[in-house]
Order: sequence, then structure tokens, then C-alpha cells
Amino acid sequence: MLKKMQPVFVLLLIFGFSTMSVGNEWANYYFPNAVGSYWTYEDQDGNELTRYAIDPEDIDGETYRAFSYDPALEDWADFEHYIHPYFYQIGDDWVAFFVGTEIENGLKASTAQEMEEALPMLRQQMLGDAPEGVSLDLNYDIEVVSADYFYLLPTPVTYNEEWTALELNVGLTLTMDIQGAPMEIPGGAPTIKTHSTIVETGVITGTETVETAAGTFEDCLIIEYQTDETIQVSISVPGAPQQEPEERKGTTVTTIWLAPNVGIVKFSHEHPESDAAKEELGLEPDGESTHELTNYEIKGSPSEDE
Repeated sequence: MLKKMQPVFVLLLIFGFSTMSVGNEWANYYFPNAVGSYWTYEDQDGNELTRYAIDPEDIDGETYRAFSYDPALEDWADFEHYIHPYFYQIGDDWVAFFVGTEIENGLKASTAQEMEEALPMLRQQMLGDAPEGVSLDLNYDIEVVSADYFYLLPTPVTYNEEWTALELNVGLTLTMDIQGAPMEIPGGAPTIKTHSTIVETGVITGTETVETAAGTFEDCLIIEYQTDETIQVSISVPGAPQQEPEERKGTTVTTIWLAPNVGIVKFSHEHPESDAAKEELGLEPDGESTHELTNYEIKGSPSEDE
């Protein structure tokens, strides 16, 4: 049974919002967006990011509410769809970030960054005790296909009921070119392919009071997003029978706290399994990512500002 926050809806009616749709009521209560509003966050390393609500934009006949950021995003590898949405919609059923293209750009960039970090070690492992003069070139191609929308929050709010927030696929092809070998490899060098299927589900687990540098926020919604990744790894050797793909699974958890009439006040992203895998490869783990609200201003509606 869905648990609806009826007291909140009653308050909205009392304050004169009954002419608008119920879905927009709930969405605006937890995700205010009046142009000129801003939110400043600080991450675990002390870096600040300010999000500004700016004028809506039309894209292919659809109107999207919009954000800008200071500092502006310079490296797509740093993009996180929770933190850096540019366009979004508030409808009767969802608060949805329109970030499919950005997710694709971000994952391509971050995957390429990780590959560049890993290639020297992979090259060394594959060469092993090869004779002097033998070299190995490794090349890779990355393909990412993401759903257009990330579904942040259902409207009206419901508790303990999962929804699919995002689905995407990542393909990686790694090819090898061995030069200087004392004898030719029959058929040529092997090709390694990975295919990742990623499904992110959200659930609202309850409410709690959150304290940040910006103040104390009561009745914050706690939204947990679980990201389940299934990775299939296959190695094909020319002229050899096709091997069955090896399957691996991984899970990460992201939590967002939404304060009434303010929006996101806290963000936490944990990836213990991917960090463990990176440590096994000798790479630096990411650790926990956090953002907490340090300052903000929520503008009123035009009628309130007059």
C-alpha cells in the first residue's frame, strides 16, 4: 500500500495552490525552482559548487527548467547526474532530469580516464617476460547508450516502493597490436570486449532531520538509489573457439536528502565494490563522495515578489 503524505497536501491547499495539478504540488514542495534561486554545496575535499535556477529552455518542442553552475563543468569525467543536471521537468508523475546525453558524455570520459590509468599496468602484465624488442599497443573503443531521463522523485511522494530511475549500457572493446614478436601469432592478437548493463532503482525510505553548514532541515526525504551493474567479459582469439563470457556483478549506493521548500541538502555516493576492484589493480580508489549544502536562497514566485 502506498503511503501518501496527506498533511503536506493539506498544507499546500491551505496556502492557495489548489488550482495547480497535484503532481506539481508535491514536486515543487521538494524541488523548488524559481528563477534566481541558488544552492551552494561543498564536497568532501572542500570544493564548492553553486547551482543557479535559470530561465527555462525549449528543446525539440518541450519546455525544460534549467540550471547553470559555478564553476562550470570543464571535464566530462567529473559529471554526476545527481549533482550536475542542466535540464529537468516537473510533471504530474515525476521530477525527471533530462540528462541522457550528459550521462553518455560523462561515462565515456570517465571510462577513458580509467583505461588510460590502467593501460600501462595491463601492457606490462600482458608482455610478461617477452623478449627485448617486443612491444604491445593497446587501443580501446567505448560506446555508451543511456535513457534520456533520470527519474529523481515520484509525485506524489510514496514510501518503500522502488522505481526504475535509470537504465544504460556501456560497451568497451580492447584490441591489441603486438610488434617485434619472434614469430607471428596465428590468426592475430586477441580482442577483449566488455558489456555492462546498468539499472538504477530508487526508493524513499523515510524522513529525518539533517544538519549542514546552511542550517538544520527537518523532515528531509531520504532517497536511496541502488545501482546494479552486470558486466560480461569475453575474449575472442582469431581461429579459436568462442569462449563463454565471464559475468561479474557490482552494486553502488547513492543517498540524497531533500528538504521541504529547499531541495537537495545532502548527497552521498559509496562504491565499495569498484573501489576494491581498483585496489586489486593497483589504482587509487574513489572513496565516498559527498556534497552538503552550505548556503542557499530560494526565490518566491512572481506573485510573492511583487
